[in-house]
Amino acid sequence: MIKAGLMRERVEVQAPTESRSPMGEATLAWTTIATVWASVDGLSSREVLQAMQANVIASHKVRIRFMPAITHEHRIVWRERTMEIASVVERETRTMHELLVREAT
Repeated sequence: MIKAGLMRERVEVQAPTESRSPMGEATLAWTTIATVWASVDGLSSREVLQAMQANVIASHKVRIRFMPAITHEHRIVWRERTMEIASVVERETRTMHELLVREAT
């Protein structure tokens, strides 16, 4: 279990929402579904290589308390940086999620 003292960062978890303009064009917007405490760490070279072997491009590891609905379709906003979720892994007997993320371009 991750200790609460290690979760020092506030991150927003955002979900995509699609709306239609009066002309019928689809537009994608992002809605914040939760603001949670997290541990955010850059990946070491070794971890980056391991992620690449699994066909995952990632730059950071984000640990948050378990959120049942979070998927790779969501994104994280951390320190005004938008991070796409590349991988979602359940840890610690479903008490924590470990997200591998990369900065959105």
